[in-house]
Amino acid sequence: MTDTDTVHPSQIERHFQQVLSTADEANLPLVQDVLDDCPDRWYGQLVVTVYDSLSDRQDREDVLPYAAAVELLRGYVRLRSRLLVTLTDKHAHSLTLDPTVALLAGDYLYTAAFSSLRSRSDFSLGDCFEILTTVLESITEAFARTYTAAGSTDHDQAKFLDDTAGSLGEGAAALGATLAGADEPVRRYCERLGRGLSTARQINYVIDMEPIEATVVPPTFDESQFRRYAEQRRDDAAQALDTLSETVDVTRLQAFADVTVTGHD
Repeated sequence: MTDTDTVHPSQIERHFQQVLSTADEANLPLVQDVLDDCPDRWYGQLVVTVYDSLSDRQDREDVLPYAAAVELLRGYVRLRSRLLVTLTDKHAHSLTLDPTVALLAGDYLYTAAFSSLRSRSDFSLGDCFEILTTVLESITEAFARTYTAAGSTDHDQAKFLDDTAGSLGEGAAALGATLAGADEPVRRYCERLGRGLSTARQINYVIDMEPIEATVVPPTFDESQFRRYAEQRRDDAAQALDTLSETVDVTRLQAFADVTVTGHD
């Protein structure tokens, strides 16, 4: 395997399609639609890229179910966002979702994400389960702060993206580092890298998208604040890479980061 090798999105898809084969026929179309919206499999790619950078084994087939798990959780986040946008009517959108079907499909996606972890039975399984649980809790709390009746009307929109997209990125990097057997300090810097890249990436998406597209952030926002926040997160990611480079070959991670700053969800 060379430094330029990357995992193809179809390799990740193969693993979550195995999980989806058990989906109820009523839920499967919506589940598939929300997964098809993100064909780059960026979060799954992050899992594999971190693993490739830290592991001597380079056994990707052992890691791909975990990359698939993160992508299934990503689908859950997107579907929940759409549902909450639809139900609250606080945002400009053109979505029409049956709430019951959307709730069931979302529940299926996060359950499928945890089910994907069962394919590995060694010592890291418990750690990986805990990582995914922490990510889900952070995302759920962010949704609650934003959309419940008690939620503040002037909540920090950039922080919301940090707690959703950022948490997914941190969790993806943590999975890759854990599966590679990295020590705690290295894992923490990988998490910082993943959060920084994914938050900046998602902010860029919000800034660039059409106003009528559904999003979990109001269509009016402080663009200058968003850009400052994204720059801070990119700086965090760069600092994490610099520190990692002292003990780890970061060639793959640097290439991934360079592509990420121009991409979006």
